[in-house]
Amino acid sequence: MLELTVSMPAYNTGEYIREAIQSVLRQEGIDFELIVVDDGSQDNTSEVVQSFKDPRIRLIINKKNMGIAYCHNLVIEQSRSPFIAHVDSDDLVLPDAFQKVVNELKSNSDIGQVHCYYFMVDEDGRATRDAFRGRRKHFLETRKPDMDYKRELILQGRVMNGLRTYRKEVFDTVGKFDENIRWGEDYEMALRIIDKFEIKLVPEFLYCVRKHKSNATPSSQSRKLVWWRKKLFICRKLSKSNEVQWLAQNKYHVTRLMILDLCDALGLEKISKRIVKLPKKVRNFIIRRVLTPIFDQIYALIDDNFSWWPISLFNYKKRDKPIKAKRIAYYIWHFPVPSQTFIQREIAALRKSSVSVEVVSDAPEDIELLNENAKSLINSTFYLFPIDEKLLLRYKRYFFLKNPLLYFNLFLYVVFHKYDKHKSFKEDISILSRAVYLAGVLKDKNINHIHSPWADRCAFIALIASKLLGASYSLQGRAHDIHRKTYLYAFPEKFENAEFVITNTQYNEVYLRSSLNSPNGRKIYTIYNGLNIVQFTPNHKQENKSKQTRILSVARLIEQKGLVYLLKACKILKERGYTFRCEIIGGPEEPLYINYYLALKKLHRQMGLEECVFFLGAKSIDKVLEEYRNAHIFVLPCVIAEDGSRDISPNALIEAMAMKLPVISTNVTGIPEIVEDGVSGILVPPHDENALAGAIVKLIENDNLRKELGENARKKVEERFDIDKNIVKYVALFEGHVY
Repeated sequence: MLELTVSMPAYNTGEYIREAIQSVLRQEGIDFELIVVDDGSQDNTSEVVQSFKDPRIRLIINKKNMGIAYCHNLVIEQSRSPFIAHVDSDDLVLPDAFQKVVNELKSNSDIGQVHCYYFMVDEDGRATRDAFRGRRKHFLETRKPDMDYKRELILQGRVMNGLRTYRKEVFDTVGKFDENIRWGEDYEMALRIIDKFEIKLVPEFLYCVRKHKSNATPSSQSRKLVWWRKKLFICRKLSKSNEVQWLAQNKYHVTRLMILDLCDALGLEKISKRIVKLPKKVRNFIIRRVLTPIFDQIYALIDDNFSWWPISLFNYKKRDKPIKAKRIAYYIWHFPVPSQTFIQREIAALRKSSVSVEVVSDAPEDIELLNENAKSLINSTFYLFPIDEKLLLRYKRYFFLKNPLLYFNLFLYVVFHKYDKHKSFKEDISILSRAVYLAGVLKDKNINHIHSPWADRCAFIALIASKLLGASYSLQGRAHDIHRKTYLYAFPEKFENAEFVITNTQYNEVYLRSSLNSPNGRKIYTIYNGLNIVQFTPNHKQENKSKQTRILSVARLIEQKGLVYLLKACKILKERGYTFRCEIIGGPEEPLYINYYLALKKLHRQMGLEECVFFLGAKSIDKVLEEYRNAHIFVLPCVIAEDGSRDISPNALIEAMAMKLPVISTNVTGIPEIVEDGVSGILVPPHDENALAGAIVKLIENDNLRKELGENARKKVEERFDIDKNIVKYVALFEGHVY
């Protein structure tokens, strides 16, 4: 029984429609049909659609371009289900989206339309973490489940456009889409629906809107003005025709709300609800429409040409001060994080060694996945967010009055250095404010050394804070923070100003020495990640008495983990008749790797691996330990991702070795420093599912080899990755000694 019809109008989107259709076909738990309307395309759109042989897809071809409203009305006439969802032919639908929006519609017959949160992706389907978090913050503030849709439809307009899904019978009551409207037809329909039905939000990110050259929009200010005019035209038309009764209500005085919206469109969003006098409006208009664009051009010019600006412009003669014992602050974006247990162990070992360590973080993450020990760390961690604005103002005043020249120079340093691809003057102010707040908090805690355990944006903030505080500063370069292309902004600045730099493999040390000049290369030290050996108690029953081999992989569902090749290897094992159960523990990383996650799940289905390969999702460390004990073989076929991301020292690989599991991985990055091929595990070339399958078969058929590799793996961990041994080197560096 069909529950949902998906309407997908398409006009010259042959480059993107394949991915859009694939994202629709990946939906599970609901029976649906997909009706694609090629609206007079002049490219290969129809050919791409016809290449799909899925019986759920129907194609309608318009001889000429008729507009989106016309296409949607065609689908309404052809629909065979009670609900209709609109998906643009260049966008992406995330897993379980259809089931969730339809369930919301089913929950109450008064609901005529539902929608969800969405985030933006680029032409390649990628989004940055910062952009995603900015979108989430914006939606949480402006699009709440209990918002007054009538008011917000006038003020904001498109508050109902993420995966718009309708109850089909709604169109019998309010009529179909207005085909005379070529842009904004969904907005006009929402104004009519809210007059007779409810509109509801599913407050989850279930949809991706792709921005590309073909749908590029004018500048933000111009777009707001154009959209304001369109809304005014539609509202006036509906008011005059008496089609929508609520527009005549005093509570929703269209003229008053439209004037307020115009103020926002003109960049006058901070003015009060009272209409100000014309001269002031003119002044604000000039500031926003003339001076701001000029400033943006000047800012871009400065940002491109003043990156040489030094962080220490004035060379003050330092007074000899008595050496104090270091009081160290670890500054990290999120803490504790389930996938970063190595940092938790590092901090615990330092404290056990009587080193004074405070942890300062922006916020915790995934608290529900933490074990009790990790949760206890929350109580001893100082969280910066939400920032106390009054306290921030006091810190700003303190540091400015203490040394105004230094404060001003650090402000210029932040403005002149490109710490992010999409930095802006507003973001510069935010970065400096966070650094001031961090420095103020550390001042109150009597901290005299700041350490950043990642070489990411937090390291840049820690550097600025250390200069304000007059404290020393160090950092660690581990994996994505020094290899992923999007993290390499302000790369030399973060390292050159550090007292010392720690990395976790010789592989990274060679890379960093070649990337930095000679004097800075000499302050790089390799200290391997450490395990609390006592915590990892292996299962001594290594022999496989059952007919089924248990294969385990613990990895986030991201490209550099190489899980595509694990699935392909499992397909080979299945075809050869081996009986096995492969379990993958780890969750997807959204939004950056959402496309990879969707492709992985699709490959899983296409290969028919549902009965032998299982995605278990993210788990706490206690449950992961139990899975290690139940497994026979551990596999992690790492690769180097397209964006440069790579696993350098996979924590899960070391953990599995500590549990005496025979491990299989690839001979890339720092993995050969962990696994000695043929001695403490097996290494195969990356991107080679045949070699990977061969290594798994070798271990399946040889119990003695599995036991031998597992025993040697445990010895290797005890020799090189014991946190109690490795922490001595940390202590030496923090105390100012060279080990």
